[in-house]
Amino acid sequence: MLAQAETLLAQGGSDEAAYALRETERRYLPDTLRAYEEIPPARRDATAAEMLVGQLRLLERATAQRLATLAESAQTALAANGAFLSERFGPIDALPETPPVDFVDPATAPPAVLVRRLLERLEADSGPNPVAILERAAVRLAAAFPAIVTVRRGGFLGRGPVEEIALDVPRMGDLLRYALVRTPQGDVEPTVTRYLRGVKNKTLFVGIAEWTNGLIADLAAYVDRERGAREALARLFRENR
Repeated sequence: MLAQAETLLAQGGSDEAAYALRETERRYLPDTLRAYEEIPPARRDATAAEMLVGQLRLLERATAQRLATLAESAQTALAANGAFLSERFGPIDALPETPPVDFVDPATAPPAVLVRRLLERLEADSGPNPVAILERAAVRLAAAFPAIVTVRRGGFLGRGPVEEIALDVPRMGDLLRYALVRTPQGDVEPTVTRYLRGVKNKTLFVGIAEWTNGLIADLAAYVDRERGAREALARLFRENR
């Protein structure tokens, strides 16, 4: 409750409720715990524990009451602000609709935004199953970046499930291969391999968050340089909107 009060207290307020909340965090609660801790461990019996719990309950109820008072003041201020906005701009029904918050125009959006949204959609459409993400990524990324994406499948004649998807993203002085490999346990293992002048240099096993952020940055730079890649990404983005 004290953590919830921090935002309200940051707005100021010098009334009794605000003062009591500040003092509870600064003095009342620490002093209560300290008084109990100063009892020698051998003497901390059931009576001492009962006194401590009783005092904590008192602080808890007092904090809840003062937090409610502070919240009520904030709600009153919010209602007053709403009345001011309605008076200033008119009723909401009289204003035109706005595009969705997540609206992205593929023709003008920065490449990093398109790449990030594409990866977010892959995760959203596939659910939490990493193998499902791998299967869907193989289809969509290969369609968006056929020049740099390779997909390796298992099974007879390579018609089985996806075992690995790799994106060979060229940079100014080297090439990074971002790969997702299916493990025997059914998980997906992300790796990044650096190639310098066509020679394999080093492979790193990284977390999925680090892998994704690196891919977004390098793939966005590649798309920014390659007009064809930009057009393919925008087309895929529109098709899967």
